[in-house]
Amino acid sequence: MSKDTLWRDILTSKTASWMLFICLVITGISIVGLKDMGLASDYKIFFDEQDTDLLALEQMDATYTATDNVFIMIKPKQGQIYNIETISLIYQLTDKLWQIPFSSRVDSLTNFPFSWATGDDIEIEELLYEPEQLDLARLNFIKQAAEGERDLLGSLVTRDGLYTAINVTTLMPGDNHKAEILAITQAVEMYVAEFEKVYPDHSFYVTGLVTMNGAFFKAAKKDFTTLIPLMIVFVLVAAGVILGSAQAALSILMVLVLSLMAALGLAGWLGINLSAPSVSAPIIMFTVIVASSIHIISYVKRQLILGVSQFDAVLSSYQHNAKPIIVSHLTTVIGFLAMNTSDSPPFRDLGNIVAFGVLFSLLLSFTLLPRLLLSMRISAKQTMVTHIFQRMNGLAAVVIQYRNPILFIFLPASILFASLSFLNETDDDLIKYFNESVPFRVQAEEIDQHFSGLYNIGYSLSSNKENGIFSPSYLQFIEQFDTWLLQQKEVVITDSPLHRIKQLNRLMHGDDSQYYRIPETARIAAQHFLLYEMSLPFGKDVGNQVSFDKSSLKLTARLKNMTSVEMLAFETRVSAWLQLNNVQGLTFEHSSPSLIFSHVGQSNIYSLLQGALVAFLVISLALAAVFRSFYIGILTLIPNLIPVGAAFGFWYCVQGHISMGLAGVSAMAIGIIVDDTVHFLYQYIEGLKRGLTPEQSVTVTFEHTMSAIVISSILLVVGFMLLSSSSFEKNAQMGLLTSGTIVLALLFDLIVLPAIVLKFMRKLPHRQAQTQLTLEQAK
Repeated sequence: MSKDTLWRDILTSKTASWMLFICLVITGISIVGLKDMGLASDYKIFFDEQDTDLLALEQMDATYTATDNVFIMIKPKQGQIYNIETISLIYQLTDKLWQIPFSSRVDSLTNFPFSWATGDDIEIEELLYEPEQLDLARLNFIKQAAEGERDLLGSLVTRDGLYTAINVTTLMPGDNHKAEILAITQAVEMYVAEFEKVYPDHSFYVTGLVTMNGAFFKAAKKDFTTLIPLMIVFVLVAAGVILGSAQAALSILMVLVLSLMAALGLAGWLGINLSAPSVSAPIIMFTVIVASSIHIISYVKRQLILGVSQFDAVLSSYQHNAKPIIVSHLTTVIGFLAMNTSDSPPFRDLGNIVAFGVLFSLLLSFTLLPRLLLSMRISAKQTMVTHIFQRMNGLAAVVIQYRNPILFIFLPASILFASLSFLNETDDDLIKYFNESVPFRVQAEEIDQHFSGLYNIGYSLSSNKENGIFSPSYLQFIEQFDTWLLQQKEVVITDSPLHRIKQLNRLMHGDDSQYYRIPETARIAAQHFLLYEMSLPFGKDVGNQVSFDKSSLKLTARLKNMTSVEMLAFETRVSAWLQLNNVQGLTFEHSSPSLIFSHVGQSNIYSLLQGALVAFLVISLALAAVFRSFYIGILTLIPNLIPVGAAFGFWYCVQGHISMGLAGVSAMAIGIIVDDTVHFLYQYIEGLKRGLTPEQSVTVTFEHTMSAIVISSILLVVGFMLLSSSSFEKNAQMGLLTSGTIVLALLFDLIVLPAIVLKFMRKLPHRQAQTQLTLEQAK
């Protein structure tokens, strides 16, 4: 069967109708899975369920009270916090925050359990128990107490007295994490907004793990509800302008929407939820799919302009583009599937969802799209865009004439620029997961200037004996460790029961400052601490710092906001100190959300870069198989690898850091930019097969293919630039860097790739030449 007959059957036979029916049924079944698709709101989605770092954190949360919190910083616009209006505000807001869903503890200046000695007894009372107490005398008492209280300074009150804070600890059941997070964040926002109206002379800032979870959800929701409609409008307008046909634009849109819905539905069937990173999948899908569809429809448009009938134009387009489109779809799928090497599930989800969408696009492009193109009327009039791209011959002539200077000047310069990519530092910053338009980031960075923000590490130090934390030798080690930590430049403050135990010893000795030290015996320390626990008001238990059997305590180092590299360096230094100074019988564990993010950030960068290397190799081998030449497979590395390297070299000049999201760009970009290389090489080799000279083949390729390559690349760039407007910084950077990569790849395909084939591929590969010779002899 001839190629012409084959494609006529594919377009018109009953088998084609059955293929379309089966494809639509598969698509429809997949779409049903949308009912199970949701938006994730928990930072733990960035980790595998069996991730050792996550398990360590969950074990610590099981031993001590969970640390999910909301931290609200308050600043009077003038003067210190020690005035009646501000203290009244703190008291009222503290009382309100007890009412937010799932709150288990609220800590503030006014409800701080201040303790003093009365004879042989310890008295404990909140600094402001009733609002009626608040007068100038009580105000001075609060100020004096706060300025001398170690557990307040740096934690809830700044030393200069200009800022104070309220910390709300939450205990969520976990039945519906998204609903629980939203309930908490909405209640906090409502109360803060209410107090901003009543107290306009005060500024409020909010951070904390619960707030961060809410920010992840809001960023994902915002991108999903704003960027996708914008992308649909962009596709309709761009395709309509380029093709001069609203119906052609609608046909592309139909393929896009069905592919998108089927991909998301299939993800729903597989239990995948969208998150802040993976919510960019629909935008990437739209961009990649429309670029592929343009190759088919722009060729149809060009044939119609030449006077060919619509049926023959569609037939000719599929004869001309079928093989490169199949190959380009598959290489794109390989690139995105390479993201499965990621150590973080949302980035794997991103790669898989896009891969699903591209596969559905491939099916629909060969079943639904040709039927749509045959059933609609496509204008044969030239558009401004098609008129401009008809002048590609001039560029072909320039490249042919100056191919040697291009190779010997442009190529080495590009390689040199690409070498800068190795100077990028692999680093990440949890706060900078969001751009500066997100209130969470702005407020978290402001809070970090005065208190410790999200960054901390909790150290669980176990004596491995019941009531072992009261042993003098154990407490002496804790004191030594605490003193050393406070000397480290990263540490803002430490938090542990040590100060309380020493303070209790002082109080039980008539408040004599000489007794602010570790008790002489474990029995005395235990008795003092038991008395203290029994006197604590509701919601002020010590379960957040001491295990139930008193065998271990948690010492938390509260840190400045820092990058993942700095965080891991600090962790290593502290672990080395603990190993060197450890006492016999004591064991320790450490974890925190910010620490495990630092771990996954670094490991994910390396795993995604490894995945990119695998994608490069697999795609090169695939192209070698398609073109039946290992030589061509190796040759394609040049126009595909160098633009990616050059883009990362440019990123070094601009930013200098590769984060968790950017590491996936290399694998993703190679899967996208190789499409244009495939289209060019396929048409160039077809020209050689027809007996054209290399120069003639390059010229014909520019005439028939390069306009679609330029148009699809422009659409890709605009699509990814749209993604760069995301409020989730990882998606925004991914869009920006991918756009830059595609621009560089387009320049290579326009200028360098033709020069390469003219220099190194002037003849058909040996196997293809043999096949061509056999066909000619058969004729």
